[in-house]
Amino acid sequence: MHPCLIVKLGSAPEHLRARRGDFEHYFAKGLEIDLDKCLVVNPEAGDMLPDARHFRGVVITGSDAMLTDNTDWSLRAQAWLERILPDEKMPVLGVCYGHQLLAQALGGKIGWSQNGEELGTISAELTGDGQRDPLLDALPLDFVVQAAHSQAVLELPPGARLLGRNAHEPIQAFAWGTNAWGVQFHPEFDADISRFYIEDDRETLERDGREPDAMMRATRDTDHGAALLRRFAKRLRG
Repeated sequence: MHPCLIVKLGSAPEHLRARRGDFEHYFAKGLEIDLDKCLVVNPEAGDMLPDARHFRGVVITGSDAMLTDNTDWSLRAQAWLERILPDEKMPVLGVCYGHQLLAQALGGKIGWSQNGEELGTISAELTGDGQRDPLLDALPLDFVVQAAHSQAVLELPPGARLLGRNAHEPIQAFAWGTNAWGVQFHPEFDADISRFYIEDDRETLERDGREPDAMMRATRDTDHGAALLRRFAKRLRG
């Protein structure tokens, strides 16, 4: 049995991949799992999604695509999620696009963030449910992580619990059932990766009246995302 299935819904930009690797490398490092022991499937590239029963848990990555485009590969991944989620023994972690896909598969509403793009190092806070959650209780009440998104979960799925929020994004994290979590932020990113995305988006940020240089200076490393991934990895080990 593989310890982890990584459902890769996109790739890092080419220049970042050349220097730091791709999304699966960031997650394997954060989970402290040898990537060779995980299976990485890419529905966007046409990969078939496997029987989840052969894995101890599932990570669903981010993407530069927009969920509301409802591409064929995204809808296939959503249908697959809808089949596996009733088995609440399977730990599932959706990140950014994966967070949104998980929410949509469960009946939540996705759309453009009402406050525009959220990028760089951000602060968020745990809700009461977040403080009691077996995954997010690894974080302090006020935690610092990296973010890079333009769309968001606008309405939680029925039965979901809100775990984290901030002024920019009211739904930064949620849980459903006993083993499914979605986080809008990127626990697998470090400050170096966040700075790459800020610089890569410089023209758009400046056009929107943002200050990318100030955002670069405010970007800093934090262990909070890695702590969340280490806690998820413990669930994969049973």
